[in-house]
Amino acid sequence: MTDAAPAAEILDRRKRRGAQSRQRVLEHAAAIASVDGLEGLTIGRLAAEAGVAKGNIQVLFGDKQSLQLATVDFVRAVHVAAIVEPALAEASPVARLRSMVERWFDFVEARELPGGCFMNAVASEFRARPGAVRDRVAAHRADKRRRYVEAIREGQAAGEIDADANPGQLTFELLAFQALANVAVTIGDDAEFEQARASSLALLDGVTARRSGQKAARPSGQTGA
Repeated sequence: MTDAAPAAEILDRRKRRGAQSRQRVLEHAAAIASVDGLEGLTIGRLAAEAGVAKGNIQVLFGDKQSLQLATVDFVRAVHVAAIVEPALAEASPVARLRSMVERWFDFVEARELPGGCFMNAVASEFRARPGAVRDRVAAHRADKRRRYVEAIREGQAAGEIDADANPGQLTFELLAFQALANVAVTIGDDAEFEQARASSLALLDGVTARRSGQKAARPSGQTGA
C-alpha cells in the first residue's frame, strides 16, 4: 500500500504532463494550420515551435493524419467554447442565433487564430481530397449548419422568427456571409468584413418578428402549448 500511493502519484503526474504537452502542441498546430493549411504541419516544425521533442509528438499523435484530425477536433472544441456554449446560454432562440452569428464575427475579427476561420480555410484546402480529414471537416460543418437550422426552427416555434422563413436558406445565406468575411479579414479588407457582418445581422432582423409585440404565426403543423 505504501508503494502504491507514490506509484499512482507518478502516473498521475505523467498523465498531466502528457495532457499539457498535447494541449501545447495542438495550440501551435492550430495556429500553423490556420495560415499554412494542415499540409503545412510537420512534426519537426511543431517540435521547434511548441518546445516539445519530436519523439514525444510522435508518441502523442502517431502519424501525420492523426495529428491533422486531432487539430481539426481541437479547433472545433475552441469554437464551441468561445462561440457556441456562450450563445446557448442566451434565454431565447433568436438571442441564441444572433449570439452565434455575432460571436463568430468577433472571434474572427480578434484573430484568435492568425489565419481567421480555421474550418473555412481547411474546408477549401481539402475540398477535392477524399479521406478521413475531409470527412471530419464535413461533419463539423454539418454540425454548425444543424445548430443554425435548429435555432431558426425553435425561433419560429416560439413566434420570434417569421413562420415563412426557410431555415435552410437562411442558414445558407448566413454561412455564405461568413465565408466572404473570412477571406476579407485575412487579406485586410476591413470594409468588406464589416459589410458581411452588417448584412448578416440585417438578414436576422428581416426575419425576426417585430409586430408590435405580436408573435409571428406558427409554422404549419405546430400548435401552442
